[in-house]
Amino acid sequence: MKNSKQFYGIRKKLVVFTILAAILPLGIMGVVLAGSINRNVTELNLENYSHSNSKMIGNYQMMEQGFDELTRSYITNSYIQKSLERKELLPQDKAYVNRSLWYPNNQYTEYGIFIDNKGNEYFSNKVIENVNPEDILSEELSEALKDNYSLTKIMYSTINRNGQEDSGIFLVRNIRHMEQNVSPGVLIVKLNQDFYDNIFFDVNQHTPAVYAMVTMDGEICCRTGGEGQEEEISREILRKAREELPDEAGEVVHFAADSRICFANTDKDGEFIFLSVVPESVVQAPARNFLKSLGLTMLISVIVCVIMSAFVSHPFRKAISGISRIMSHFDGESLNQEIQISTNTELDHVAVSYNKMLKHIGSLMEEVKKEQEEIRINEYNSLVYQINPHFLYNTLDNVHMLARMDGDETMVKLIQSLSRMLRISISKGENDVSLKDELEHVKCYLNIEQIRNENLFQYEIEVEESILQVKIPKIILQPVVENCIKYGFADMDKGGRIKVDVKAADGFMVLQVSNNGSVMEPDILEKLNHMQYQGMEDIKQAFPQKKGGYGISNVVCRLCLRYGSCFQIHYESFEETGTVCTIRIPMAADADAG
Repeated sequence: MKNSKQFYGIRKKLVVFTILAAILPLGIMGVVLAGSINRNVTELNLENYSHSNSKMIGNYQMMEQGFDELTRSYITNSYIQKSLERKELLPQDKAYVNRSLWYPNNQYTEYGIFIDNKGNEYFSNKVIENVNPEDILSEELSEALKDNYSLTKIMYSTINRNGQEDSGIFLVRNIRHMEQNVSPGVLIVKLNQDFYDNIFFDVNQHTPAVYAMVTMDGEICCRTGGEGQEEEISREILRKAREELPDEAGEVVHFAADSRICFANTDKDGEFIFLSVVPESVVQAPARNFLKSLGLTMLISVIVCVIMSAFVSHPFRKAISGISRIMSHFDGESLNQEIQISTNTELDHVAVSYNKMLKHIGSLMEEVKKEQEEIRINEYNSLVYQINPHFLYNTLDNVHMLARMDGDETMVKLIQSLSRMLRISISKGENDVSLKDELEHVKCYLNIEQIRNENLFQYEIEVEESILQVKIPKIILQPVVENCIKYGFADMDKGGRIKVDVKAADGFMVLQVSNNGSVMEPDILEKLNHMQYQGMEDIKQAFPQKKGGYGISNVVCRLCLRYGSCFQIHYESFEETGTVCTIRIPMAADADAG
């Protein structure tokens, strides 16, 4: 029986499960993912070569944008414009035209030829008269100029220069007079090797892949790469590239031809094909190497798992058994029986969390005892406070009667305001009062302060009638108003103004208190505006033994407890406009409209 229990113990189960967990998932993964990995890695490799094709056309398009500017500089040249006029140029003017031809410098230009509308050719500091453009231009260039009003055309062609044929990529453009209606001249610019090199810039040329720029007729303009192979790009590849080209310029397609994977895209004008030709073995090589590495890794992982499971199971079994024993005997009272294990695994975190839980339970029990004690004290004080106000009201009524008998109207007004303030402050133990009562409370306080500080300030209260009966937390405006008088008017003898404005906006009640007193110090202003984003203790300690803030701290604490993060209190203070405190609190959905 003992051996049977040991077989089903945690240690041997762990060994068996570890072996199964290693062999089964790895075996399934090896079978299922082999094809997927081969496909994904191959697609990734295809994407890399496709990206190279995009780089080529991107480099081409960047240079193409500058070619219009290059040829435009010839058009606007005053000497070239003069050469297009009807009258023949003087020899010195022709020399200036020839110099102007070479003035616009471009790093991709090998040479330029300009043929005006009178049959004069300007080239390499030479001026040749009575030239027939057809003797220089090829049939392709002539056709391109015939259908082109005044745009720069980029094309691969051959020109007859000094009796010799010169092939390459040319910029051709009709040069027209900007003011006179005369026949145009012809500008021919041949692009140099830097143009071809820049097309293949940032393309890995030290690979078996061949990169090429090809015309639509299958003429290879330039090519690079092909390290380790001598094969040319076959006609079959060029034919299929034309067939497979996408409708959208710049989009790269790939296809198979002649045991190679080919990538092709074209420019926006459809003049050139940008081609990458890669042997299939090169494309598939990373996938095969990855699968070999994966298979070897899986085999080593299985062997390591089988060997290590026998050695690592013992500390796990001991730790789990210890945790199970202590937790099963926990009765809620033995809070000092902690778990002590060290396995350098997640089990250590379980033990630490369990020990923290014990300490937390102990702390919670202490807090519950303190809270219960505080609740009893508060209940007692609440009963006492229900008695004291009656005595205070009766006393104030007697003082009010005596003051009225003596004809002291100031004392009568003072006692009336104080009595109403006390009644609203206590409000039968309720935490919420109507907005009307809250404003009455502020009004009574301001009346008292006006009596205490004669001629110091005047006040104004504006409120929307429709929200007077909406319930809000009590005594949130009086501390703000108190700070206006106590600190805003500290340096004033008279002329103070306080305005209280309350309105509803977008489901919120907006309470705004403004005064024309002294400007707040920047550090005080910053603390006041950040209090609502702090914890309770930080709010209470925001103004330790400093002026301006104890009452506001109390207001912010109560609003945080009531509304969480759904309220806002914000101060602004400027020399020109004074200080404004704005409080936004949500309006209760079931608030009664007055």
